[in-house]
Amino acid sequence: MSSKNKKVYDLEYIEKIFKVIPLTFILILSMVSIFVTYVILESKQNRETDLLKQKIQLQNQFEKKEILLDFSKNVENRVTEELNKISKTLQEHTHKIIGNLNSKDELKFDTTVHFLEEYEKNNGLEIVLFENNPFNIVYGHDKVVFLSKLIFGEYNEVYKEIVLKYISSQGRYNLQEWKNDLTGALRLSFFDTFKIDNKKYYVGTFSKLENIRYITKNLIIDEIDSIKKSDEYTIWFYDLITRLTYNYQNKKLFDNINVLLSKKDYSKKSEILKYFDNNEQMNESFSNYILYNNRFKYFIAIDYDKDVDIDELEITNKYKSLYGEITTYIVFIGLLLIISSLLFSNFTKKILDRYNNMLSEKTKLLTHWKNRFELAIIASNDGLWDIDFTTNEIYFSDKWLEISGYKKGEIKKFSDWFSLIHNKDKDAVKYLFDEIFEEKRDNFICEYRLRVKSGNFKWVLARGKLFIDKDTGHKRMLMMSMDIDKNKRLKKELLDVELLVEDGKIVIFKLFNDKNLSVKYISNSIKNYGFTKKSFETNEMNFLDLFYEKDIDTIRVAINAAINKNLSDFAFECRVLNAANQIRWVSCRVILLKDHSGNIVNFYGYMSDITKIKLSEEELKNKISEELDKNREKDRILIQQSKLAAMGEMLGNIAHQWRQPLNNISLFLSFIKDGYKNEKITFDMLEKYFDKSFKQIEYMSQTIDDFRNFYKPSKQKNRFDIKHAIDSTIEIIKAQLKDENINLQLDISENILYGFENELKQSLLNIFNNALDAIKSKSKEKDFEKYIKVDSSEENGFIKIRIENNGGKINEEIISKIFEPYFTTKFESQGTGIGLYMTKSIIETNMNGKIEVENIEEGVVFTIKLPILKGNENE
Repeated sequence: MSSKNKKVYDLEYIEKIFKVIPLTFILILSMVSIFVTYVILESKQNRETDLLKQKIQLQNQFEKKEILLDFSKNVENRVTEELNKISKTLQEHTHKIIGNLNSKDELKFDTTVHFLEEYEKNNGLEIVLFENNPFNIVYGHDKVVFLSKLIFGEYNEVYKEIVLKYISSQGRYNLQEWKNDLTGALRLSFFDTFKIDNKKYYVGTFSKLENIRYITKNLIIDEIDSIKKSDEYTIWFYDLITRLTYNYQNKKLFDNINVLLSKKDYSKKSEILKYFDNNEQMNESFSNYILYNNRFKYFIAIDYDKDVDIDELEITNKYKSLYGEITTYIVFIGLLLIISSLLFSNFTKKILDRYNNMLSEKTKLLTHWKNRFELAIIASNDGLWDIDFTTNEIYFSDKWLEISGYKKGEIKKFSDWFSLIHNKDKDAVKYLFDEIFEEKRDNFICEYRLRVKSGNFKWVLARGKLFIDKDTGHKRMLMMSMDIDKNKRLKKELLDVELLVEDGKIVIFKLFNDKNLSVKYISNSIKNYGFTKKSFETNEMNFLDLFYEKDIDTIRVAINAAINKNLSDFAFECRVLNAANQIRWVSCRVILLKDHSGNIVNFYGYMSDITKIKLSEEELKNKISEELDKNREKDRILIQQSKLAAMGEMLGNIAHQWRQPLNNISLFLSFIKDGYKNEKITFDMLEKYFDKSFKQIEYMSQTIDDFRNFYKPSKQKNRFDIKHAIDSTIEIIKAQLKDENINLQLDISENILYGFENELKQSLLNIFNNALDAIKSKSKEKDFEKYIKVDSSEENGFIKIRIENNGGKINEEIISKIFEPYFTTKFESQGTGIGLYMTKSIIETNMNGKIEVENIEEGVVFTIKLPILKGNENE
């Protein structure tokens, strides 16, 4: 429409409009306000009812979850009590047997066996009696066979001796649990020692084969039977293996799952049964209803299918009364506005004239302040939002949307925003808005958690002011929101740390940087030293008053050194005197806190009691030394076992080494035979082929000597050349490399080492054999250029040996485990799992070196670092 067609209103016409339109507008606004009030109060009533229901339901779930946890704890305690009873019985029987055997001057085999057989029969248990050094089983051989199969999967004399050594290594009063984690089977034993005729014997009693799963299940059923029937909750049990439930219908009876699922049942219990009928893994949505044992495949559950009853009539009456009051206010305000409109309509002309003159100046001023307000909002880094309580609409600035992650238009109503508030914070927010609606206050300030777009909750600080139009009663609220999530979470973490240490063993302190290090804060755990927190807070004691007088200078030196070196933190160990004047050793770690000028104002740190560590250091050193000696002896035994396990491989290698010489000798003999038949053989020719055959036989004999020397255990350290050791090791597998068409690339320098040469050769052979197996396995899948590279180099007093092959990579999930004992990726008939473990033990423990493994592009590389022997070192 053009400007020519626009109607121009004069002041007289405007005066008439001001007499009619306000009356009409007030009537419409009153009716709309009454309707909006009804809608808002109806929404608030429904929301309050729902919130109350949710609150009661969550409270019931929490209480019943606690009941379920207490029930499970009672069952676990009873299982422990059952096992303790069995253990105590075993100890009593073992000591009875020892007492009977000690009463004899000598241990006669027939008499002892007869006594032990009768004792087993009469007491319902099993007995093992063996002699220590040498290990000789007097009675109970079948039980040792059982333990050997349980640990190693099979039985032989070597494993038997290891089992007996393990039992004897535990010393006296030896209580053990022998269990199978897969089946839940458990057997307990108790061993003790006695001497007869200067011979040391071990005697032990074994319980019958128990089943932890069966025991636990029976105790759960027993615990359920002990619970009185209640209308509030029901605890029931389900076994995934037998597919039976117990007390499902609160009748303390067993039910088959097929029967239960055949019924039309839409309860939470039925939903759980349907899920576990097809699955054996826990569903997190059931975490409030059940405690699931994934290992034994059963769970205990508690019912939550209860209706939440609340008094809705009271809430309805409350909002009806509020609606009547607000409607009365609206009508009263409407009448006042109508009267005011009629009274002021007479002044409209004068006001319009005056306003017309002032409007231009005010427009300029408002534009100026609007620009300044926008700049202030941007500088404050707060999110601006506006609520129109009449239309229930809400507006958010770009900064608020940035904080919450939402887009424009996704949150349109006040109720939409209110639904995003965390359930635990809704009551506080609702209370403030109720007071605003009731005009008891016109400002809003509150911290609450808001669900952002990602689904997480974020802490915000909201501040607002209510604005009411004096003429229309139109209410709107201008709000500012600040993101305080990071500060809130940091504060909570600090409070959690403070609560954690307040009554613990560690003392947290904060000191002033003054002469006596006076205390600003100290945790309540100072009571462990006989002092009270109040003594320090009232300055009766200073921090240095805690410490042993001779150690105070040490503390001051540590503080001065940290300050002079501009350190951020430092630590020290010293002695303190507790209230009983006893000396305690403590370890302190302190950080330096500075002000904005860089001056150190406080020391913040902790103090931990290390008295037991200090007093037992010497004892610990001796014990470690003893254990190291024992471990070295065990490693030597494992090394020899590994060599014995490799004897089969040795025979194969000998066969590879002998195949070519035997073929040559066969050809020589065939040639001599044919020459003799044709009468062409001469004595010189006979002597020539005899010499060649003899050289081949000498080579075969030398091969046997090489293998025999290779597998002979080293008894002491000696000097040897690493190049010679690698060459002699490769000689063992040279024939296999040739058969597999593997390209061997060597670049080895001569360096003298000091250690167990044969053990190192065995370690290298283990790595070569693993490389051969990997290449053979890969060659079955595809053809490729096979190779094994071996090179060495000097590096900082060490020789570094790299053994690389292209037989494929090791799975990243297991590469860190290949040096663990009994870990193997081969079938049991192809590997024992101790080869690479012994390799690591020899290199790192016996040779003071280091071994590492890593994947490369086409395979694997082993890197070994060994110390080079200096010229002036002695053997």
